[in-house]
Amino acid sequence: VVNGILKEELERLERLQAKYSAMLEALPKGSLRKKKIGQKIYFYLVSRKGDRVVTEYLCQGDSPKAKSFEEQDAKRRDIKSKFKSVKDDIAEIRRSLGKFARK
Repeated sequence: VVNGILKEELERLERLQAKYSAMLEALPKGSLRKKKIGQKIYFYLVSRKGDRVVTEYLCQGDSPKAKSFEEQDAKRRDIKSKFKSVKDDIAEIRRSLGKFARK
């Protein structure tokens, strides 16, 4: 009985992991950085290309695009956090399934 419940939960979590992965692919990779230069704030996207860290200028802080970039970054961080949680849960369930399989 417990084994069946664990398998159902594992399937549910794997579907959720695939969904989060697809959502992450749709968002820009990297993280948003704000730099204050003089009296103005500038937004940059910091990401990796191979072994190098690349900083790409996005816009000024007072631009209408700035809020959109901040929302995307917050969404990406939230999804990434949920993805990690689901990944940890999957590992735990697989360990539990292994224990029940040995008995």
